[in-house]
Amino acid sequence: MIRPHRPPWWALAVVVPLVVAACGSGGGQGQGAGGASSDAKLKTAGATVQRQIAAYRAATQRCTGASSPVVCIETADRTLGGQVHTYANLLAVGKGFTAPAGLLTSARNEAQTLANSLEILGDAQPTQSNYDQVLNTFNLDGAIAQLRKDVQTLDRALGG
Repeated sequence: MIRPHRPPWWALAVVVPLVVAACGSGGGQGQGAGGASSDAKLKTAGATVQRQIAAYRAATQRCTGASSPVVCIETADRTLGGQVHTYANLLAVGKGFTAPAGLLTSARNEAQTLANSLEILGDAQPTQSNYDQVLNTFNLDGAIAQLRKDVQTLDRALGG
């Protein structure tokens, strides 16, 4: 019977740490070859979502003077919801970001929650009572503030 050749036990002591190190590096979330370009894209997206939130705030203020304030606000809600989803999707599928994975996950989760909430609000129906009833199930101001904070934290982590 032919016995297969086995490497000496000490070879495993050399190979295993190399395999472990290789598995811990590379193109996963938080690291990768595209770090600089991926980070630049994320920083740009963060600045964009911050501007979109500011534009939303201004739009909702203008809605108070609209002929149908609720319809105006719902339009603003749907618009920002779609914009925030774009940011959340970048975080969800992006590769090569150098920020810590926990910060990326937190920002993604906050963005997804806010986007979903805004889209639900945007479909509340064009009466103030319907809108208020739906709005009371969300802490919209808190969610917006948390996302802004997470975006700023990510920006700092990326060197901004």
